[in-house]
Amino acid sequence: MKKLILIGLVVVSLALLFTGCFKPDCPEPDSSKITASSGTPGTGGMMIGGAAGAVEPGATVTVTDGDGHIATTTADGNGSFTLTELDLPEDFDHTIGNNLSVTQKSEGCNESPAVTVPISP
Repeated sequence: MKKLILIGLVVVSLALLFTGCFKPDCPEPDSSKITASSGTPGTGGMMIGGAAGAVEPGATVTVTDGDGHIATTTADGNGSFTLTELDLPEDFDHTIGNNLSVTQKSEGCNESPAVTVPISP
């Protein structure tokens, strides 16, 4: 009886896997292509950006500061993205040297593991 239950669980698990119920994690964003600048009033404030290939084209990019404030955007067709001061929550951390967490999520995969991006001047 135990063998029959175990075989049934394996069959159901495989069926769910092959029907797409278990999606893999998206790949990590390429942190070497992502920058976060604290900015100044003269430059319009904080800028967070990813160069081409930083994330998957069309991915939803989520940036989280150390206090849990979140900003999201959608990458363009070449995997680049930009968040400006106007896109960020009011209390978003601009402190130079602090770190931001960046993830991506696109169709067919779960949210990626986070990468760390330091805030620079």
